[in-house]
Amino acid sequence: MRALLLMLAAATGLMACNPTIVGVACRKHDDCKGLKDGYCARAEICTRECSSSAPCPDNSACVDQGRRVCLTTCSNDAGCLAGFSCQAVGDGDAGVCLLTHPLDPVAN
Repeated sequence: MRALLLMLAAATGLMACNPTIVGVACRKHDDCKGLKDGYCARAEICTRECSSSAPCPDNSACVDQGRRVCLTTCSNDAGCLAGFSCQAVGDGDAGVCLLTHPLDPVAN
């Protein structure tokens, strides 16, 4: 009985954890709370800022998009959400999922 309770507690804990990864679709910042320092970008994907001292998680790359943010790495469009395409960001670099049609700039 004790073993069953421990397994149930562990399974419940794993389900509650549900870590968010870069590039997951979102609607609000809370949707990205599983990603350390993550937020929901205007493109409605989870991301976070990055630098040499704060590298991106696995399967993402730090890309300059007006500020340096983590974006999902890819080898073709099938690895990206709808509305995104796999694009090279530098010479010989792996591709990242970028909006196929970029958003209009935010007015100041």
